[in-house]
Amino acid sequence: MKPTIEQVVNRDRFHMPTLFHAVWPLLERHPAVAPCLPRLNAMLGPGLNKIGCAILRHVFLIELVKVPKIETTKVRVRWFPQLEGDQRFCSFRECLEIASGLLGELANGWLDDPAHAELIRLCLDHSILPYEAPLDYATRPARGDNESRIHRPGNLMWMCTDTMLRTVKLREYLTSAGRSPDVAFFRKVLEDKVRVKTYLTDRALTGEHKTNREKRWEAHPHSVQFAERRQCMAIEHVLMTQLCAFEAFPADFRRTLQDGNILPASVRIFRCPITLDRMSFAAFREEVMNPVHGKSGFQIGHLNPLKLDAQSEGASGHTADNISWVSADGNRIQGSMDLRDVRVLLRRIAANYSSLGVA
Repeated sequence: MKPTIEQVVNRDRFHMPTLFHAVWPLLERHPAVAPCLPRLNAMLGPGLNKIGCAILRHVFLIELVKVPKIETTKVRVRWFPQLEGDQRFCSFRECLEIASGLLGELANGWLDDPAHAELIRLCLDHSILPYEAPLDYATRPARGDNESRIHRPGNLMWMCTDTMLRTVKLREYLTSAGRSPDVAFFRKVLEDKVRVKTYLTDRALTGEHKTNREKRWEAHPHSVQFAERRQCMAIEHVLMTQLCAFEAFPADFRRTLQDGNILPASVRIFRCPITLDRMSFAAFREEVMNPVHGKSGFQIGHLNPLKLDAQSEGASGHTADNISWVSADGNRIQGSMDLRDVRVLLRRIAANYSSLGVA
């Protein structure tokens, strides 16, 4: 199995169907996997193939930036030489142990929980990332811990939180014909704006850990760009919930989401956290559906920007508490400042205008 994976992955362009058809039959014959298959087939049906692709992608592989230029990424095996001494390294034998354990966990109780089964279904049917599945790390190495590996047996696991489930339920409502009033628009928002800013790293060419559009949970665990999948999903939930609170968001659809317990019962009109101007749904929709190159009145930003590998006071990092839709004016005003510093500056400017009687 190991040389087969390496042969497929080492090609110039990665092709998951080729990997799946070559490797999945070999994994099915593994002594720890074969007994699980009848029940998994009964519970998942055709979805088992999608689960198989997700396991192959997230257990055996990682998308790494090419060094030294950090210009593009390439899918590699977890035991690729570039990862020697890296906390993301994992041997083939350990990857095989992780994969068989995950399949056994699914077959032996995890899918019996209705919430777990629903989360799996929603991730498979309404994905915005290739081979999306609720797989996440239980813990990441603490700062100062340069020895513990993040990708290891027992640390990559199936995970279901209330926020993860709410996130994909909201995604389903927004992008399903017959439920959503504007499928094309919401799909573009998720795929063109939220997906990139939420799930992929920034292009960071300074600092100890350089990144360029890898999956957040595949960045080095000590990088400020790193975030667990559950945290990324929480960010998606925050951004899409904020969008549903934009001024003049379709009221009937908002009530439908509230009746389905997808949105809170009470929703306040969302304002830019810098300018405190109301964010207009109509203006945002026009921008998304009829974009003008180089112009964007609505952006996604960190309230306390990610600064190399430094930790900001208060909310920091790539977290749900530290990200928001921001107006173009707000983004220009903020620059690289923390939200607290921006507000101090704005108050000082307002006081200066007032004291000098400038209209």
